[in-house]
Amino acid sequence: MTKPSSIGLVLTGGGARAAYQVGVLKAISDLMPGLQHPFRVICGTSAGALNAAGLASGDNLFRHNIAHLEHLWTEIKPSDVYRFDAFNLTRRLQRLMPSLLSGKSEEAPGAILDNQPLREYLSRALDFDVLTHNIEQGHLDAVGITACGYTSGQNLCFFQGHQDIPAWNRTQRLGMRCTLSLDHLMASSAIPTLFPPVKIHREYFGDGATRQMAHISPALYLGASRVLVIGVSANRVVAPRRKQVYAVPTVAQVMENVLNGLFLDTLEYDIERLELINQLLELIPEKKRAAAGLDLRPVELVHISPSQAIDDIAVKYINALPLMLRRMMGRSLEVGEGGVSLASYLLFDKNFCRELIKLGYRDAQAQAKELQHFFMENSQQAMSIARSS
Repeated sequence: MTKPSSIGLVLTGGGARAAYQVGVLKAISDLMPGLQHPFRVICGTSAGALNAAGLASGDNLFRHNIAHLEHLWTEIKPSDVYRFDAFNLTRRLQRLMPSLLSGKSEEAPGAILDNQPLREYLSRALDFDVLTHNIEQGHLDAVGITACGYTSGQNLCFFQGHQDIPAWNRTQRLGMRCTLSLDHLMASSAIPTLFPPVKIHREYFGDGATRQMAHISPALYLGASRVLVIGVSANRVVAPRRKQVYAVPTVAQVMENVLNGLFLDTLEYDIERLELINQLLELIPEKKRAAAGLDLRPVELVHISPSQAIDDIAVKYINALPLMLRRMMGRSLEVGEGGVSLASYLLFDKNFCRELIKLGYRDAQAQAKELQHFFMENSQQAMSIARSS
């Protein structure tokens, strides 16, 4: 008997920008208030992993889980995520300098920020026993959390799911079965140089966006045949701003471009590649694909991303960042130049997050018909199977 196609959810990274994802999900819960565990496969990277775990560890009603996530994001403040006072900064820089100058590292790897408050915040907010229960009861097929191994250089999806889901091993991309824990979330969200990596088994792991070239791939390996991707970049609708500059880029400007490359740009490439493969597969009959040994299938994809540049929103809330962080990122933050993208990743301010949630809600409402079709198609397929069984 054919099963209804499994819907997968892919939540990308982006620090505080991930509040946008909650707005999209809230709109879906309002459009279809009776949904119960609408996503069979949930995959998250970096801050998207925190949202993924929050969804997977909730109760049966989807809207209840979204309400819980919204509460977390609309009450958050920078001190819930990291410590950044003069004493803490000095101490952590003293630990970083020996590593930079001599190549030697301490037992606890250094980073600019101490994110122990985030661990404590998440330990109160998430229940991994409920996540396990939801998988055991068949509410979910699998949950995947992506991180990057700093020794192997491999992008690894730690997943927990049904026993019939196999692990995978592709070039620089692995899927490893495990029991998910807070360590996996902390590793996945450990932004390079800003937050310390986390040791899992024999290797230290950092942010899952690092070396992640195939954001959608883990959801497909875990069994999803249709995918909703929620990004945090307005690259598709906002043209880059290019103007005459006279000053050498600051460290913050260079670093924000590196992080934008990790968090934002590769997702657009992955989506374009999937859409191209779908178009090519439409030209090849299924029988011919099977005869040629092509293990490829079309994947229905819905992609929702910001309709407004998040940097423009972040500028309004820059003063919520700790003063020393603002100074490190440059004096032009207030006018929206240099360092604003970097600041937006660390701007865990409830007012900023609330505005992102509203933006995500509006953007999802603008695609309401597409979303309703996406979910209703699966419901109708399930009803058809139930009637024929």
